[in-house]
Amino acid sequence: MNTITLIVAIVLLSGVLMVRVNKQLGFPALISFVAIGAVFAAFDPGVYETVTPTIAKDLSYLALAFILFEGGLHTSLRRVKRAFAPSISLATVGVIVSAAILTGLAYACLHISFTAAALFGVAASSTDAASVFSVLGGTALRRRLVDVMELESGTNDPMAFFLTTSIIQWQTLTHSSVTHALGYTFVLFLLQMGVGFFVGVLTGQFGAYMNRRIGLETGGMYPALTLGLALLSFALAQLLYGSGFLAVYVTSVVLSNKRIEHRYSILRFHEGLAWVMHILMFVVLGLFLVPRDLLYLALPGVGLALGALFLARPAAVWVSTIGMGFSHRERAFMAWAGLRGAAPIVLILSAVEAQVTGYIVLIEVVFFVVIASTLVQGMTVNWVAEKFDLLDPTPAESILDLISITRENAVILPVGIAQTSNLVDKRLVDIKFPENTLCYGIVRGDQVVVPRGSTKLRSGDHLLILSDSRHIQNLKHLFHNEQVGSPSMLP
Repeated sequence: MNTITLIVAIVLLSGVLMVRVNKQLGFPALISFVAIGAVFAAFDPGVYETVTPTIAKDLSYLALAFILFEGGLHTSLRRVKRAFAPSISLATVGVIVSAAILTGLAYACLHISFTAAALFGVAASSTDAASVFSVLGGTALRRRLVDVMELESGTNDPMAFFLTTSIIQWQTLTHSSVTHALGYTFVLFLLQMGVGFFVGVLTGQFGAYMNRRIGLETGGMYPALTLGLALLSFALAQLLYGSGFLAVYVTSVVLSNKRIEHRYSILRFHEGLAWVMHILMFVVLGLFLVPRDLLYLALPGVGLALGALFLARPAAVWVSTIGMGFSHRERAFMAWAGLRGAAPIVLILSAVEAQVTGYIVLIEVVFFVVIASTLVQGMTVNWVAEKFDLLDPTPAESILDLISITRENAVILPVGIAQTSNLVDKRLVDIKFPENTLCYGIVRGDQVVVPRGSTKLRSGDHLLILSDSRHIQNLKHLFHNEQVGSPSMLP
């Protein structure tokens, strides 16, 4: 137990340090996590007895669910409506087109079974939610492009998992007709997507109601509530033969568009959790790599990686966005920004667990695709956006980063106006507030008044004053005859 705890601590601390160092060097941090896994496997071959393909797949499923949940928390319905058609087309038609091309390339280059080639094609066609969110979330890219690519990355995973499940199960339908197999696939698609969607909507609605009504004493418990909701939606959908990944994503989208308590704490918690899950996924990939095989597969691996980046993804984007009003530059950028990350790893582990013929080769080849995408695309996507003139003159900072800066010094001070106060009938403009101080709200009975300079105070008013924490003593002196509450940080 102590050894495992020490290993986990070393991995997490190394990951945090590598994120810092790699950011300064302009090198994607996720590559370093693969190296950590490979080093552990090299020094302790017994790790394969502990982390079996089944355990790795189960951990990966859970990790990807949390990654998708975090992505959905940043998705508004307004953005969904604006980007729905192209995103769904990319997540369905685009995945199928890309998978078909990569299946043919893998079958020709690796000389493996058609089933194994198809599993590779599907896995390498899925873009990764966390990678796309992290790269595009901090850019001033045109809003529509960001919306389309983020929604696509959150919805193409359920499609890719559906195709992976279908391919694996087709092996048991060897004596069935093509018509029967296609009918089975169609019914399975409707079942997985339909159940996943409705479970996600219902869980999201239930979670929003619980969040507002439960009235927890400490804000730190609200992230635990959303964590439980993510697990509930994923597990419930899976038990009902639906798509757990679609369910968990829809749950978080529903929650993000409801009024929920302690939103900031919830967002920050799941952002950190998603990073930990991403670290876990790339470490797992490193555990299953065999350096000797990497050298043997270097040539076909690099060839397939180039095929994924320069042939399959561009063809998928061009076919699935026909007639949707995108310029050639925008479509070229979407083709280049289809980042791979944790999702292909999770998908290929399903093939490993099912022991599909040729599955050993698949892990090594997926490694080349993921690394090529993380290195080449991840390091150049912002540069490409700038060269294609796709950046809008808008602030690039994340709203969460702006809130974080504000929370460092800003406080809210409640002040009650007594009946005998000399401030009664006085205008706000006549009160000498400290610098950088604002009365942004007055609670008057059961109503909230948005004040102006000409607003006169009444007895019984409760002022909500936003100010710098360094001005607390000045405010208390200003309102020394009033009922001054305790200052609070922004929620």
